[in-house]
Amino acid sequence: MSPDIEKALAYQVRKEIAQRYFRIRKLIEDDSANIKRMIGQLKEVYEKRLKPALIRIYVLLMDEELIGRFLRETGWQGRPFWDEYVNSSPGSKKALIRGMETHGWLKSTRFTNLVLESYEKLYREYLEFDDLREEILDELAIVKEEIQQFERNYSLDEIMAFLRNLNFEDESTIKALGKNIDSSKMGELEKKLSFPDISKIQEQMPEVPKLPGPEEMEDRLKDLAHEAYDRHRDDCIELLEEAESQA
Repeated sequence: MSPDIEKALAYQVRKEIAQRYFRIRKLIEDDSANIKRMIGQLKEVYEKRLKPALIRIYVLLMDEELIGRFLRETGWQGRPFWDEYVNSSPGSKKALIRGMETHGWLKSTRFTNLVLESYEKLYREYLEFDDLREEILDELAIVKEEIQQFERNYSLDEIMAFLRNLNFEDESTIKALGKNIDSSKMGELEKKLSFPDISKIQEQMPEVPKLPGPEEMEDRLKDLAHEAYDRHRDDCIELLEEAESQA
């Protein structure tokens, strides 16, 4: 085989490897972009559904010490959304209670049931959040494996060496790799071709503990509701009336 033919074949093989490199890389980037979109959905559930559900319980328990006990017993770290709760107007706090159904003969019983129902609402929102979070973690595991396999199969140094030796005026090169690769921007391209640490994406996920189910929490919630009612009877009755006036 003549040297010219060998050179042409070697070039073609390297070009096909580069084409395959960018094609597989694009698939991984698409998967990563989809995970980022899913995390955006997770944050939306966290902010628009979990937050009001948790603040509703703050509103009912009222007492900072009782709220602290509730958070510890359900596994939360710190006091999530505390500033939003403290800075909320009385009207916006009542709006979280408005329209909730109440049942029971005594006001204290109805208030206790209001606390129980509020936790059930929080738990339902948590389950949706957790299902989406698990789906994201599964996708992340797949992408991590894809990146590891990709980096085992392809050497970025070899790809960059090949690209630096390409004739960017050549029609076949343009057809294979497009017009966006400029030989003067190889350093910038190399940075872009280095995969970011996928764990950084995971760090963007809101932290929520594994919440106990409503049945497991029932007795503890009743104790908290009874104490809240004993300490803040008039305020609790006002909240109860707010719920019943709109039910």
